[in-house]
Parts: sequence; structure tokens; C-alpha cells
Amino acid sequence: MGIRKSVRHLLRYREITHVFVKHGLGYVAQRIGLAKGLSEKECVKEPDCYLAGRLHSAITELGPTFVKLGQVLSTRPDLMPPDYIAELERLQDKVPPFPYQQVVKQLVKEIGHPEEIFEEFDPTPLAAASIGQVHLARLKTGEKVIVKVQRPDIEKQIDNDLEILVGLAKMAEKRSDLARQIGLEAMIEDFAKLFRRELDYDRESKNTERMRINFQNDERVIIPRVFWEYTTPRVLTEEYIEGIKFSDIAEVERRGLDRRKLSALGTEAFLSQILEHGFFQVDPHPGNILIIDDDHIAFIDFGEVAVLSGRRLETLAELFTNLNSRDLDGLMSTMRDLGFVTESIDADQFQDDLSDVIERVYMGSIGNIDIKQLQGDLLDLAYRYQMKVPSYMTSLMKALIIVEGVGRKLDPTFNFTEVAVDLGKRLFIERLKPKNLFNSLKRNYHRDVRPLLAFPRHFNNLVRHTSDGHLKVNIQVSLTEKAESQVFRLVNRLCASVLVTGGLVGAALILRNDIRSLELHGPLVVAVVVSFLAIGLFSLGASFRRK
Repeated sequence: MGIRKSVRHLLRYREITHVFVKHGLGYVAQRIGLAKGLSEKECVKEPDCYLAGRLHSAITELGPTFVKLGQVLSTRPDLMPPDYIAELERLQDKVPPFPYQQVVKQLVKEIGHPEEIFEEFDPTPLAAASIGQVHLARLKTGEKVIVKVQRPDIEKQIDNDLEILVGLAKMAEKRSDLARQIGLEAMIEDFAKLFRRELDYDRESKNTERMRINFQNDERVIIPRVFWEYTTPRVLTEEYIEGIKFSDIAEVERRGLDRRKLSALGTEAFLSQILEHGFFQVDPHPGNILIIDDDHIAFIDFGEVAVLSGRRLETLAELFTNLNSRDLDGLMSTMRDLGFVTESIDADQFQDDLSDVIERVYMGSIGNIDIKQLQGDLLDLAYRYQMKVPSYMTSLMKALIIVEGVGRKLDPTFNFTEVAVDLGKRLFIERLKPKNLFNSLKRNYHRDVRPLLAFPRHFNNLVRHTSDGHLKVNIQVSLTEKAESQVFRLVNRLCASVLVTGGLVGAALILRNDIRSLELHGPLVVAVVVSFLAIGLFSLGASFRRK
């Protein structure tokens, strides 16, 4: 590491420590190896309910990298207690805009001077975030567009913070068994890789284009068109879509739009992202869903998306079907397939707790699942049982909660489950069509069909080897730490006993030898025999003393 980078890291370390101590988080800074030389008063540990709120404030002050990390940690109930999850979920990425002169400089560097490309360019941004900001413009060809411009030098700042976070994770793994157990360094490195992807507007534009293709046959849903000639990794230019935010109830009322119809349309369209295409927005907040009229809506902003494979979609559909029918055995089976429930979990106790969760979620109303309560109860279960919840699952639950909340705000009588079940039935019937069944079979050929075709040959080989007496069986025994220790002591005693026996037999042979042999070789033989006896007796005694 160069001297300049070392100095930059040191300055940032001091800034992070100062922010943590200022917000009453000296104890946390000390635990991660930042707070050397702090007083005992500055490092007092307080209850989680207080620390969680202070952590939210500190992360917000530390900037985009830490805000993003906090948002990621809010989806890890296996790592964070419920109090922290609740606070981290509230993190917002809002900062003051940067000056128009810097916008022009960035545009000149990436696509050319705005006066040469745009007929009009509004210097006041529509929105500003920590990574970039959005401006309204009109191309020389007449199209109205939005231009997303990345903050100058934001990559350097984020790279510096990511390097520091990786360094802190390495330090934590050296000092903490828990950090090593959860693989903190690997987790932070994965986070760094994903966050760097978000800095690439070219990737976001490709996400937008993929979503546009997914909905090309659905006239109700509009996805903006990307202008590739004016798009780079630091500048994104796409079609401007004029509409009403889903949260603007007053404007919806003023225009006399059908709130119930729009609520159902928005929910169904978003669920289509998940269930039909397996490619969905992770953060579909009201500002990312626009109302055009009673029959049309638009989705915008695809910087953060999640992908679900065909197999994963089928398993998730099974999970929600079992949940809707309150089939506990089916739920447990599906959760095992998804990797939530492992052998280390007390399955009977977990199933009892899961049953209580489902009863609370339904609150006695058949077919009306409270998604937010479901997520909260499942996160609590995950933390108590240390379940490994995949990131795609927490992203999915978060997205569903946002969409359900938006739907109910627009229409208080909105029934999320009703829309989801209707869509699920239609998609299920669609997948039963011969063409779709064939495509599914082709997609799963190597994983499912090919091994099935090889089964008769493998079974024939098994029968032949058994009848010939050549069958080999490998048995792997997994011992607990206590059992392994007992076996180790038993082997030690056996070895010690062999040494003692060897020493005694050697002594007996010496006594049977004639005097002349003893005079020639006696001292050496006696030394060897005595050594065997001493080592054997010492080892035997030590093995009995060890608990």
C-alpha cells in the first residue's frame, strides 16, 4: 500500500472513530478494532434498543458506502438482532445536490457538452442521491429525457471506504470467533463487489432494457427506453415518462382515477416481475411506480434488481402455496429445500414456533396475509434459530412489503393475497401448456432428466457388484466434540498400554539372558526398556487425569 493511500485510510479511520464516539458507539468502535485509547466511559455498552438508533444516525453521517452496507445488513436476520434490523431498514439515501458546473464537467468528459447534445437541459436536478443526481432534458431530436449523472470522484471515495471495511473485517476475524464463523471478510468482499456494480450506469441501463423486453407484450406496463449513444458507466440517458407517483393520493383523486383498479394493476404487474420473469426491482418504492391513467402504469429505476432461477421460482411458489393453505408439513419440507431449516435446528420446536407465527399473521382472516407482520415474525425466528436466510429471499420480502403498502395506501380495502392467488393460478395454467412444459423439461434436463435416465444402469451395476461380492460401502462417522475427545483418550490409553507391555516383556527377556550378553549389551537394552516403561506409564497416567 502506497504512502498516500495509507494516509487516506488513516484519516478515514479517525473520522469513523470520531463519528462512532460522537453518537455513543465507542463500544462498537472498540469491538471492531478502531477505538484504541478510548476511555472506559466512552466504551460503555448500552442496551440494543438504544444502540440501534444511534447506529442508524452514525451510518447516515458516514455516507453512501456505510448507508448501503446498513441496508444490506438489514436483510441479514442471521447476523443482526431485530432492534437493529428495524432501524437499518429506515436508512435513506438522500443528500444535497452537487453544483451544475460539476454536472457539465462530468457530461463533457463522458458524452460531450450538454449544449451540443440537448435542446434543453434543466440545471436544477429532479432528485439527488449519494451516488448521483437526475436532470430533466430534451434531445435535439425532440425526445424528452432524464439524465442521471454520477457524482465526480465518488468512485474514489467508495473504493477507499470499501478497502477500509475489508481491512476491518480481516481484523475482526483475527480477534473474534464469531466473525470467523460467519465469514465476515468474505461477506464484506461480496458486498464490495455488488456495490461497485451499482456504480456502473451501463449495467443499470441493461437492466432497464431487459425489463422493457420482459413487458413488451403487456400494453398496460411502460418501461423507459434507453438512449445508448448518450449512456456510459457514469451517465445514463433514458426516456422521460410523465406520470403520477403512486403515493400522490391527492392528485389521483383530483383526476378522478380508479384507485382500486390501479392498486390491483400495480400489484399484479410487480408480481409478474417476480413470478413470470424472475427479474424484479428490489426497491419498488412509490417514486419508482408511476400512474399514467386508469389502465397504464410505468416502472422506472432499475439500479438494484434481483434474479430468480426457474427452479427457485417453482420452490417459492410452493412455499407461498403452503403458507396460504397453512400446510405446516409442506412448509417445513419447502424450507428444507430452500436451506432455511438444517439438521442443527430442533425441527419439532421450530415447527411449533412457525405454527404460532402463521396464526398471528392471518389474525383469523382466511386468505388475507399480513406480509409485514409475516416478515417481522420470520426475521425474529431466523435470528433465534440462527437460520441462513438467502439474500434473494429477504430482498423479495422487502419488495413485497413495499408493494403491499403502496397498494393499501391507494386502496385501503386492497387484498394483496387475492391478487397474488389469481395471478398465480393464471401462471400455473400457462405453465401447463405443452410448449411451456417442454421448455421447462429442456431447461432442467442436465440436472433432473439425465440422472433419471442413468438410474437403470446404476441400479444394474449395484445388483451385479452385490451378487459378485464386490460391493464396497464407505461409512463416514461424524462425532461431536465430546465424543471425539473420548475416542482420542481411549486411543492414548491403548497406545500407552502397548508401550508399558513392551517394556515389561523387554524386562522379562533381559532377565532370561545369560550374564555374558548382559555384560555386553545390558546398559543399552535396559535404557530402552526403562524408556518404554516410563513413557507408557506417564502417558497412561496423563490420559486418566485428563477430563
